[in-house]
Amino acid sequence: MKVSLNLLPEEKKALLRRRILDRFLFRQSLYLLGVVGFYLALLGGVFLIVRENRFLVESIEREYSGNDAGIREVSRYTSEFREANALAAQAARFQKTRPDWAGFLARLERSTPNHISFDSITTKEYRIFLSGVAATRDDFLAFESALKSESCFSDFEIPVSNLFSEKNVEFQVDFTVKDTCLQGSRTL
Repeated sequence: MKVSLNLLPEEKKALLRRRILDRFLFRQSLYLLGVVGFYLALLGGVFLIVRENRFLVESIEREYSGNDAGIREVSRYTSEFREANALAAQAARFQKTRPDWAGFLARLERSTPNHISFDSITTKEYRIFLSGVAATRDDFLAFESALKSESCFSDFEIPVSNLFSEKNVEFQVDFTVKDTCLQGSRTL
């Protein structure tokens, strides 16, 4: 059998209990401070990581904004080239669908002898109305045969009154130009 005798006075017992309680509370506060310190250290680490990431993002944004000006300039040039190409395509379509009168005039100039001058050249759709003066009747006849020999000209109307004078022959010639000869950049 075991007998325990407590011979301490009540004041010392209370003091002893108080010390045991103080040690317990001190240990508990140290545990609590340890946990709080651990979480504060963890939060501090997270704060540092977030701060570094923010600095990294800001530097990337600065870098991108510097490149962004170049990208905007390239984009502007690209859009200007698209507009220019669209205008060129529109002009090419226009040239393909409209008669090429410059080619007609070049062919007419090659068919015209030296001593013939034109007073007027009028067109109505693909019908041509020429009037002018030839130095002699032979020059006019050579001009007429040169026009008739062209494959792109047809349906001639030449009044007989053109042949009444020998010199300074005033003439009028009406003919049709084939529409296939006037299309695109084809030279007559």
